[in-house]
Amino acid sequence: MGQNENRAFDAQICAFAPLKAQTLPDKAFFEYKAMDTGVRVLENGDVYIGYYAPEAKEVGVYFGADPRLQMEKGEDGIWRATLPFNKEFVGPKGFTFRVDGADVVSQFCPTFFCNNSLMNYVEIPDPNAPYMTLRDVPHGSIVTEYYYSDVLEEWERCLIYLPPSYQEGGEYPVLYLQHGYSENETSWIYNAKINFILDNLIADGKALPFIVVMANGMFHGKYNIFADFQDPFEKSLLTCLIPFIEKKYRVIKDKWHRGIAGFSMGSMQSSLIGLHNMDTFAYIGLLSGFMRHVGGPEKDVDKSLEVNNHLLKMFDRENFEKEIKLFFRGIGSKDGTKKAFDVDDELLEEHGMTDCPNLVRFIAEGYPHDWGTMRILFTEFAQKVFK
Repeated sequence: MGQNENRAFDAQICAFAPLKAQTLPDKAFFEYKAMDTGVRVLENGDVYIGYYAPEAKEVGVYFGADPRLQMEKGEDGIWRATLPFNKEFVGPKGFTFRVDGADVVSQFCPTFFCNNSLMNYVEIPDPNAPYMTLRDVPHGSIVTEYYYSDVLEEWERCLIYLPPSYQEGGEYPVLYLQHGYSENETSWIYNAKINFILDNLIADGKALPFIVVMANGMFHGKYNIFADFQDPFEKSLLTCLIPFIEKKYRVIKDKWHRGIAGFSMGSMQSSLIGLHNMDTFAYIGLLSGFMRHVGGPEKDVDKSLEVNNHLLKMFDRENFEKEIKLFFRGIGSKDGTKKAFDVDDELLEEHGMTDCPNLVRFIAEGYPHDWGTMRILFTEFAQKVFK
């Protein structure tokens, strides 16, 4: 599938329409002659990238921490490079242009929010993620809400997915879905495109209709730092956001219809908050994530229940099976943090938990720690939650 064969690929944080082509500077508006810049996926899956910088001495493209893609300058002042197709490098891939040592964002390439900043990305179609395409099915709505957090002492924003049938009436389960470190509430929509995934799963009868609430887990207000996984985010979620949602939206107000899930940092938030509050949540999803506090070589392998006392509630197996309907753990086999996931496996085995019927373990073979993997993991989780 080529880059422009489905409009889902055009849905970015600033626009739904495809970006206009770049034209030569200092030309009249109607003297339109498109330049060979921007980013596009070719029929064979290769990615072409062009950047106009006639005075630059060196231009490269960085895909995160991966080695840069060196660009070559043409006589027309356009720097060009082609990224060969790699079946293990698919999905939304963020990148940065580095022009004479300065990192820049091109207005002629798609953008999303990642790494605590606006950055360019390219959608490399993944044949294993069919549910993210835009199809002729009933579509849900994305709503933006603003609420005041007494805990953070600041106004906060959240995005809400309402399933296609919401306008017809009735009450719905609700999933509180958290992003990873350095991202925000827009990421699940514009990076993972879960609205399209849910529209398709619901239409195909593979998922139940439910509401999704996406809040910013990077703390603001008086904290304004990456603080603790529980406090203050847990307090703000429980005492501010959930009451706000349940007052304004038709949600089923009991734990059996309420879940929490997240990607990476959001998975740790989900594990700690979910297990500490089993009277509030019956469904917990860890997507490319971990049951414990992790971060650095020591914490990755630290099995101490003193540090991770929330797991004591999990290891009370009889109560855990009674109170938690689903505890989903998923990760890519090539995730750079899989070591921490494997240590979680060891903990579960040591405490005799591996055969718990409410524990589900899923490995996305060949996938790394990124938003392309999230589409696979979320699709799996969405078909199991609230059932």
